[in-house]
Amino acid sequence: MHHCFRLSEILEVIFQFVFDSVEVEPDRHYVLPGLLPSPCAQDRRSVLHLALTCRAFYDPALNVLYSHLRDIYHLIKSLPDQLVELILSRRPFPAEHFRSLVLCAARVQILCAAHIQLLFDPCYNDTAYTFLLASVPKDAPLFPKLRSLAWHDERLASIQVLTFLLPTVETPSISISDIRFRKTIIPGLRTAAPRLKALEFEGITPWDYPSEIESLLLSYPEILAELSFLCCDISSSLLRAIALWPRLRWLSVQLGFKSIPTAPLHVSQSFQALAHLHISCQDLNIFISFLCAFRMLGMDSDTFGCPNLNTIHINTNRCSPASSWSELLTVLTRTKLEHIIISERCHDHAQPCPAPSSFDFYPLLAHPTALADLKTLVLSPGHSSSIALTGADIITLARAWSCLNILDLGLRNTPVSLYALGILVRRCRELREVSLCVNVGLDALGATPLNDDDNQLGSQPNMRLIKLDVGESPIACAGPLHPLTAPDLMRSIPRFLHAMAPRLEGISRTACIVWFQGIYGRRWETVSDALFAMANEVEHGD
Repeated sequence: MHHCFRLSEILEVIFQFVFDSVEVEPDRHYVLPGLLPSPCAQDRRSVLHLALTCRAFYDPALNVLYSHLRDIYHLIKSLPDQLVELILSRRPFPAEHFRSLVLCAARVQILCAAHIQLLFDPCYNDTAYTFLLASVPKDAPLFPKLRSLAWHDERLASIQVLTFLLPTVETPSISISDIRFRKTIIPGLRTAAPRLKALEFEGITPWDYPSEIESLLLSYPEILAELSFLCCDISSSLLRAIALWPRLRWLSVQLGFKSIPTAPLHVSQSFQALAHLHISCQDLNIFISFLCAFRMLGMDSDTFGCPNLNTIHINTNRCSPASSWSELLTVLTRTKLEHIIISERCHDHAQPCPAPSSFDFYPLLAHPTALADLKTLVLSPGHSSSIALTGADIITLARAWSCLNILDLGLRNTPVSLYALGILVRRCRELREVSLCVNVGLDALGATPLNDDDNQLGSQPNMRLIKLDVGESPIACAGPLHPLTAPDLMRSIPRFLHAMAPRLEGISRTACIVWFQGIYGRRWETVSDALFAMANEVEHGD
């Protein structure tokens, strides 16, 4: 074994990469991220196998495995049944038998107190809580490294355990839909959690605005760096107070009409430290009103209102008119954002949708240097809007945003040629994921090349692209495919895509569950199978 693998610090970093290697799909862009990592996005089995590989790996792997604990019950299920029975019956037990529990608990940094089991067995967590409280050491905390806590058990009986866990916690995520639980725990939260640096509240219904939470935040000593308040529309008074917090870097809120001040603020220092902005609202017009009210993103001038803003993630429940999209895209060109995610789900069927229309992609490219550091661009309008995208836009995009990692236009763009896709993928060497509608005709590979001065066909292939989603893009010529021409087309397309991105193993199916049932689905399935064979042939050949 190499000497560097004898250092536990290096092993833990490596094992953490394995632990966090699982991606949550497919709706990651349609769900605003929480402050705490999802327990579903972890490869626990692989880390456990690493722990059992050799003695040198054992402790570092367990440190990573137990760093994020899904439930308190996992601490006690591996202990001998006789010891559990002694503790639950509150009879004395030898202290040395308790050592394994203490060692595991000392590794925990993130703890999730799940509530799903309570639906089936109310005694499930009661047993764990009783065991935990009975085994609390007198001279030191049982969880000395606990910094993040997700708490979803809203029974009054759980408050004693929650209060026991809070003293070392810096980031709690608390579900507070139960009024009695909320009114009991919120008033003492500042005292119970003296190290608080971030807050996340979940589970309030829209008609039950939590005045006690607003009172807590309005009186807070401005030490919060992260706040997630997505359970109901935030009030304008609370939003005014939050705008002046000097350390706020992360903000996730749900906006409504009552969230927008009736007059613009006369404060030039709002949201000065903000880096990540996540908004849930009815439509884009509410978000634009929010930008105007707080004078963000240079709405009334060429100045950049939030100098540290890095990410904007907006989810709406209604379709917005194309004019709103155009206005917002124009505003975004005045920023230095690295991540832009805007998606519409159109859940509100009671509201009439705007008339079908399209908006130009070009406003984002009007000032190419403005978004030179852009890494993520997701624009997913609802079914009433489409994105007008041309080959010239692709050329400008590929030259201006060379750092782009993810490009997702929600398959709502006017189809671009296969040749334009090749220019985009080859020129943007960091691209890992592309979701784009293309139009593959029989003469697509022999079409007149776009005016690309750098001669895209001679450039190097993209070795990072691993996901390509084309939805129900057409593979056809002017009429039905002739039996003599179809085989040539089905061979040429995968060869072109493989030369463009050798690691691409197929065409993604995540955008449409019944993708292969469409008119062109079977042809894309053929292309996908050919790509898989070629990518694996290259891998095994290397």
